[in-house]
Amino acid sequence: MRPTGPVELVLIEFPQSDFKGEIVAELARLVDGGTIDVLDALLVRKAQDGTVEWLEASEGGDDELARIVGEPAGLLAADDADDIAAELAPGAAVGMIVFEHTWARGLAGAVQGAGGQVLDWTRVPAEAIDALAGEIEKEN
Repeated sequence: MRPTGPVELVLIEFPQSDFKGEIVAELARLVDGGTIDVLDALLVRKAQDGTVEWLEASEGGDDELARIVGEPAGLLAADDADDIAAELAPGAAVGMIVFEHTWARGLAGAVQGAGGQVLDWTRVPAEAIDALAGEIEKEN
């Protein structure tokens, strides 16, 4: 079995459906640098009249996004789009990105090679780190 890094789902809201190219450029930099692999991506938009549109990365007209996602893994589907759309304000959009932390493959392989297994990989929210750092700073 191939060692894999942790896989995450990131949701990015755009209150005015105003997309900028720097997001795709940064994703491309991370993919090309071997930091992540984008496994799937989906865009969900809710028009002012409440109609919902969702697009796979290959359907959005952005060749660079289609390149870095490649063939979607099928991890995101209509049910996911419907769940997100139910919470969206009219005129807003959400980008959904599923990616693997490829930088962690080596660590996962070393753990497997030593006879171990990664039991959990938990993200600590930035707010929690900031609060802890503030407490430590007060003590010093």
